Amino acid sequence: MNVGLFIDTYYPVIDGVINVVHAYASRLSKKCNVTVFTAEGLNLPPDYDDRFPYKVVRCKAITGRKTDDYSRPLPMFDPKFDKAIRNANLDIMHIHSAYPIGLTAKILSRKLGIPMIGTLHSHFRPDVIQYTGKFFGNMLVKLMMTAYNACIECWAVNNSVGILFQKEYGLKSPVFTMPFSTEHYPLEDKVAACREINETYGLNENDFVLSTVGRIDFQKNEEFLIRALVLLKEKVPDFKMLFVGDGGKKKTLEEMVAQFGLQNNVIFCGVVSDIITTMKIYARTNLLLFPSVADTYGLVKIEAACQQTPTLFVRDTMAACGIKKNVNGFTAPNNEAAYASKIEELYHNPELLKQAGLCAHKDFFSTWDAIVDKVYERYEVIIDRYHQNANSQ
Repeated sequence: MNVGLFIDTYYPVIDGVINVVHAYASRLSKKCNVTVFTAEGLNLPPDYDDRFPYKVVRCKAITGRKTDDYSRPLPMFDPKFDKAIRNANLDIMHIHSAYPIGLTAKILSRKLGIPMIGTLHSHFRPDVIQYTGKFFGNMLVKLMMTAYNACIECWAVNNSVGILFQKEYGLKSPVFTMPFSTEHYPLEDKVAACREINETYGLNENDFVLSTVGRIDFQKNEEFLIRALVLLKEKVPDFKMLFVGDGGKKKTLEEMVAQFGLQNNVIFCGVVSDIITTMKIYARTNLLLFPSVADTYGLVKIEAACQQTPTLFVRDTMAACGIKKNVNGFTAPNNEAAYASKIEELYHNPELLKQAGLCAHKDFFSTWDAIVDKVYERYEVIIDRYHQNANSQ
């Protein structure tokens, strides 16, 4: 089987979608031939992609500003990229982003007679509008949905995501539930891990540590989070907050931290590309904060649960789907004061945090190996069904 995975940006940029694609590609490559079709990165050495156990084909791209490491793919102006897709003899095309590489996949899947599926990773309309404005943003979203509506089926991490896309985006393709997982695994010596993180970031053993992990681009409600921390400091002045990640809005966030006098509470860790270090940060964290209202799931929920760390979400969001209140995680209204109040409540209830962390591990932790076995089996079903339908016409 020859599998093509299509994504607009790839390593060395790190985000949840990229991590999912790599998890798929690295494991599927043990079963079949895999190619990731993506965009050029910023200042990549010629041998950068040799590190992967699968093939990576990159198209021309505008590599963005110094404050933004995301590329702007230009597949429509790259005939070599088009030729590489045609020559890959793909049996199935799987898009993980809809514009513009997903649109290129849509066009070629029709021309070449290759079945295409798509994964619905995020509630992307707010992000698109943020960068293009409401009028052009809504037009672009409609264009992106033509790619997903050209899919034989779209995969969603849970039923709520599928319903959202059907109601708010006009998704017509059938929805199939395919869960996510993580590369992380439970650490054997959490005491040593916590000690190491304390030394690295200047934390005390008894510090109440909050963290958030991901790109800093304001898609995950980071401004909301800072305002909530300002209110939290009035009641819990000695908390520590780790921002793990980088992105185009990091400087703005640093300015907000200085403006509100949070310099002694907030620590910017930058990109942590070493998975073991990230796991140790989760282990040291008392409570993960994930106030995103745009994410459909959030891999960080599983990553934190792996180390028995619970997460605080915004109530009634897709990311909070599966959360049993005060059992395997926590929620608060989409209001800075309420969110800060919930953190304060949990600060005073360490036993509840501990029990929720144990339940989160039980309910959310899984391995990618088991998931990708299901992915491969589903690919086989889709390919067989596609060709049976083609032969019957």
